Amino acid sequence: MNTLNDLFGALGSIATSPILLLVILLGVVLGTVAGLLPGVGPSTSIALLLPVAITLPAELSLPLMVSLYLGAEYGGRISAILLNIPGDPGAIMTTLDGHPMALKGKAATALSISALASFLGSILAFLGLAFLAGPMSQLGLAFGPAVYFSVVVMALVLSATLVGSAPMLGLTAVALGVAMSTIGIELQSGLPRFTFGSSTLLEGIEPIVAIIGVFGIGEILASTTMSKDSRAISSLTGRFFPTGAELKQGTLPGLRGSIIGFIAGVLPGAGTTIAAFFSYGLEKRLAPASAGMGKGAVRGLVAPEAANNAAVSGSMVPLLTLGIPGSGTTAVLLAYLMMYGLNPGPGFFEANPVLGWTIIGALLVSAIFGMIINIGASPLLAKILAIPMPFMAPTILMLALISCYSIHNSVTDVYIALAFGALGYVMRLVGMSPALLVIGIVLGEMLERNLQQALGLTGGDFWAMISQPLVLLFLGIAVLALLTALPWKQMVGKRLQGKSKSDADDESVTR
Repeated sequence: MNTLNDLFGALGSIATSPILLLVILLGVVLGTVAGLLPGVGPSTSIALLLPVAITLPAELSLPLMVSLYLGAEYGGRISAILLNIPGDPGAIMTTLDGHPMALKGKAATALSISALASFLGSILAFLGLAFLAGPMSQLGLAFGPAVYFSVVVMALVLSATLVGSAPMLGLTAVALGVAMSTIGIELQSGLPRFTFGSSTLLEGIEPIVAIIGVFGIGEILASTTMSKDSRAISSLTGRFFPTGAELKQGTLPGLRGSIIGFIAGVLPGAGTTIAAFFSYGLEKRLAPASAGMGKGAVRGLVAPEAANNAAVSGSMVPLLTLGIPGSGTTAVLLAYLMMYGLNPGPGFFEANPVLGWTIIGALLVSAIFGMIINIGASPLLAKILAIPMPFMAPTILMLALISCYSIHNSVTDVYIALAFGALGYVMRLVGMSPALLVIGIVLGEMLERNLQQALGLTGGDFWAMISQPLVLLFLGIAVLALLTALPWKQMVGKRLQGKSKSDADDESVTR
């Protein structure tokens, strides 16, 4: 009952606050525009809004950020359907049936169906978030530092093994991020680490600076040098609203996609991309041959779109109740929360009940605004895609550099962001996920702090620390994920191949 009271109280506060409604509406609009621009997406746009965010109180800034996040998931489908270019990785599966539908002269119908599917996923996942946030927060209060340490280890390993197609590269990116989080003053001894004599690095690397560099500057470099800017936009022809038969075809896939998306959002490292892949894969298995999956099928469009938006609300569960970001975007949100001196995790809702429930309520209001805007303004929004990337890149770069400078009014932060931008570009070249680097940086400090506290409680006895049942459970999941992700077949095959080659060489020598 307390959950309903808190939820309706937050929704009532939002409904009676014109400023808050305007901020949420602005976030959805900006997020939709960011989502439909290939290569921008929620992570970059949230990071670039820092100069605006720091001028607002947390009660306005954080609803702005989550509404922008949800709006970006709405917007990603527009370029996927009209251009066959996903605005973000989560919209990749939308291209498979969305663009073929557009090529059949049903682009307007595809946009409206996908907007309704996104709304369905958002609403169902919002309900899951509202009723799970409280119990998860109470559960988190029972976690000691040892359990929390094991949860962070599990989150890092799951993120590394689930994001991307090369687990070893994922583990490398996460390890690099964790290593970078150790730069600065050591927590217990107060001694500097890896500062190389620089006083600027004594306070460590500001996560927001790294995020802006990796996602903002790195993405600009990648989009202008690694991709072609060929944009053949499908015209918005055909009827706009779906028929009753099309709505019926999409109902069950939408429900299944919403459930899969919410679960994927809760799991660290899964997020919108994994949600969309799983939901589309399930529909392809369930669909009869006559459904025409991959040729403009309604169910193939609805399932991944519902999963995308459901994953947004799902990702808020571990972020707000455990302080664990499951994706690059939630890592940016965690950095924002920390910037305001807030500590998401166990006790967050007890310490900040109004703010916590306002964030959850903002997701519902954002879903409503997102559906209205994306159904009504899709023709107008689609015209933004005609702007060539060479014109957009300088604007995004300028915003990124201003954002970095505004944090501490320091040019050094700008240099650090440029360095991270170059690193993010190189990571994309070699197939490493920049999001995993960010997750490692954000969670690294939390990992070290809980490890030191846990060892302090056990007198430095590591085995006593990990002997707790919950610790063994979470570390066991991490080890299992690691073992199943490693390319054992390739490793064994190479070893056998090397052995057979050496045997052949020995045999030739003896002859």
